Amino acid sequence: MGKEPVSCALKISVGALVLALTGCVSLTTGEESVVAELQDFANRTTALYRVPSVRISIQSATNLNTGAVYRQGNVFVNVKMLSSPYVKKLMAHELGHYLLGHDGFIPNAVSQAEWQRGQEQRELDANAKAVEILVRVEGMDERDAVEFVSEYLRRAQRAVDRGAPVARGHLPPAAELADLLSRFPAR
Repeated sequence: MGKEPVSCALKISVGALVLALTGCVSLTTGEESVVAELQDFANRTTALYRVPSVRISIQSATNLNTGAVYRQGNVFVNVKMLSSPYVKKLMAHELGHYLLGHDGFIPNAVSQAEWQRGQEQRELDANAKAVEILVRVEGMDERDAVEFVSEYLRRAQRAVDRGAPVARGHLPPAAELADLLSRFPAR
């Protein structure tokens, strides 16, 4: 009998946390569980790297071919990604942007072309940082982490080959894959 109020309070607290993290997007119980796992992954990452925590927010589905975005201490995840086997790769990539300080404008970019080149470089660097995060935080073997990120990029390239747009600020996934593999040649 004494455990019921605690259990109820716990359910209310978890529900309030999920609502705060997701905004107005309605989630299934399974999706709420994924959000909690992503927030835990983010918390473990920021603790390991000794930086302030980030907030995970779930956004409504879009057709912009964007799975997640990091902006000013927040990672905004497309609700469609919560069922993807690569959601943790996306989170590691966005956390990579955070840890690399990819917030705000791109220094010295005075034209759209310079902005694009700077943003493409940031994406390549975030892919490599994602591998590091998967190794350090998740305890993955480097070879497995590179393969995990590589497989995501291969799938993204297949989607582009079928007509999906290349995400804004990114090179085609095949070019990002080539860069990643050049950074981790021992894999």
